[in-house]
Amino acid sequence: MKLWQKVYLVTMILFVMLLNVGIYVVFDLTYKKDIVAEQKQAEAQYNMLTSGLIRSLETLYQQGDVTDAKLRLVVERYENYYDENLYLTLWRGDTCVYPKDANYSINWEQVPGKNQLIISGKGIKKITIQGELYEGNEILYLRYEKELTELKEVWDKLQTKYLEISLSFSLALVVFLFVVLRQAMKPIHELTQVVDNMADGDLESRASEQGKDEIAALGRHFNQMAEKIQENMELIQREADVKQEFVDNFAHELKSPLTSIYGFAEYVQKANVSEDEKIQCMSYIMEESKHLLQLSYTLLDMAKIRNEEIHIAEIKLDDIEEKIKKRMNALCIEKGVELNCDSCVQSMYANEVLLYSLLCNLIQNAIYACENGGAVIWGIKEENEKLRIYVEDNGCGMTKEQLKRVKDPFYRVDKARSREEGRTGLGLSLCTRIVEYHKGQLDIKSEINKGTIVNIMLPKNFTI
Repeated sequence: MKLWQKVYLVTMILFVMLLNVGIYVVFDLTYKKDIVAEQKQAEAQYNMLTSGLIRSLETLYQQGDVTDAKLRLVVERYENYYDENLYLTLWRGDTCVYPKDANYSINWEQVPGKNQLIISGKGIKKITIQGELYEGNEILYLRYEKELTELKEVWDKLQTKYLEISLSFSLALVVFLFVVLRQAMKPIHELTQVVDNMADGDLESRASEQGKDEIAALGRHFNQMAEKIQENMELIQREADVKQEFVDNFAHELKSPLTSIYGFAEYVQKANVSEDEKIQCMSYIMEESKHLLQLSYTLLDMAKIRNEEIHIAEIKLDDIEEKIKKRMNALCIEKGVELNCDSCVQSMYANEVLLYSLLCNLIQNAIYACENGGAVIWGIKEENEKLRIYVEDNGCGMTKEQLKRVKDPFYRVDKARSREEGRTGLGLSLCTRIVEYHKGQLDIKSEINKGTIVNIMLPKNFTI
């Protein structure tokens, strides 16, 4: 059974019970009030009647002619004078005088003066008052009975009306509760449907947030949770795609040098080659092996940044500048590129090995991007409580599409040329890792035939 059905049944039963009990209590209190009023009226009538009877009886006793017939005549006259539903019974001692055909008796010794009570016989309500009427030469007893016929008829009609009202209100309540609970449970049903949709893979499904009640608040909190789940799932998917792409690229990157190494080795082994051809084949094998070795070193550097704790210290930038100048001198001469440094900062906090690798990769990329007569300038400056590392060249530049993918592992802007130069395509990926480790940001701007500028913003006082 569904939750709304359980709530519906429990609420309906409770409301119907309370409604009927409430109506019954009201009717019962009103009925008792009417009975009390009838009792008071009957008692007043009884007192008036007994006063008249006593006067009439005193007259008869004074005349000295008190027969049963005269007593019946007096009582009958008073009985007929009042209500048709009024019945009087007169005893003369232990003998019932009126009505003449009465066949029942009463032990008046057990009657304490006057007794008032309500009796019910054959479905007819009666008010009975009985007691001593006259005490002289003999004792007369009077019994007063009044049938509540009108009151009974009224309350019979009221009972029917009570049932009609109870059934009408109960039916209306059943319909009303059904509509209200269905409407109240609608957001929960929608939320359940959203959960089912998300379980089926629809992560964009959201719950309704209309209203200010607890269910609307639950919907808002659920949507916030769904947003987080969707973001995490998209992040996991992106990371999985990146890892898969890395594996695919890595496998492709290994294929070419391994194929060359295997091909030249097989050729030397099986073919009848001269000594010069052997030397040439071994040269190709060493070049491809060098490429694989450089690839493995770069991957190890990236793994080291990710998994190991790296030492941070204050670095003198003059030493870094000198090392870069010596390392890049031969390449600059070969490419015909001018390299300049414009640094205003004397020292900074970083890992010296990683910073040197970062600058070497960026400067080397900039030199390779330039033609003969090109220029590369790099430096470190202090800006807005941060350090800006920049490398700028006036080389070939990149398109917007190339710029989007330039940080991807194994991506090369000029694949053929980069391959010939022994570059792996992991340089910028490694640079990105180094910058992220130092809690910085790397930004690249480039235009075709105008050059490229790389900006890196690092915290001035870097701490892990």
